[in-house]
Amino acid sequence: MFKKIRIRKANIEDIPQILAVEEEAWPAGLRATEEMYRARIETFPKGTLVAEIEGKIQGVVVTQIVNFGSIINNKTLTWAQATDNGFIKKTHDPTGDTLYGVNLSVSRYALFGVSSRLIEATGKLVVSLNLKRGVLGARIPKYYRYADKMTAEDYVKTAFSGKPLDPELAFYLRNGLEIVRLIPNYMPNDYESLGYGVLLKWENPFWKITRHSAVFAQIIGKVFPYLLRFDLGIRKKA
Repeated sequence: MFKKIRIRKANIEDIPQILAVEEEAWPAGLRATEEMYRARIETFPKGTLVAEIEGKIQGVVVTQIVNFGSIINNKTLTWAQATDNGFIKKTHDPTGDTLYGVNLSVSRYALFGVSSRLIEATGKLVVSLNLKRGVLGARIPKYYRYADKMTAEDYVKTAFSGKPLDPELAFYLRNGLEIVRLIPNYMPNDYESLGYGVLLKWENPFWKITRHSAVFAQIIGKVFPYLLRFDLGIRKKA
């Protein structure tokens, strides 16, 4: 039987279910806390989205708004610096031009497609908020298996061959994001990625036509999934 994935804004009452997802999605030491989620939802209510199936939350994505320059020009960027240690109170900037992905957590028992629907929803948020782009720092959680065979740079470069070794990196590339650079010490306590992260970005293809009209941006945002598929189709043919 087909089960519909519903994407919606999170609220404080969702936190117990969200924490259950965190426990299923992340290794110990990398999970967000109740205090973090409370701060995230209160600071930027639109920025935390959940994927719900038959009333049960199976995934969550958290975002904040930042200035792209503060991210791209920071060569020693860490996740803690970029996200106010996960609380976003000091790093969320409503006047910024870029949506920054704080984290994506999906239950290991989630229905297929939950992760992609959450990524699609963040793209829709970029468009409807009239922002230039979305960025995030991705983990490379399988790198520890290859660290004795290749450098992190060479590991990430496998993505450019069309055959990325890392499944998480492959997932983001399939969903239209582009690699910007490797980030050493992005998450020092991420022992699977050996502390590394990869900065990824997605440029809003509609920004040039929506930048002068917030109302138009919201209209485009509502039909975003269909326009995005059309845009990706055109680019693949080019």
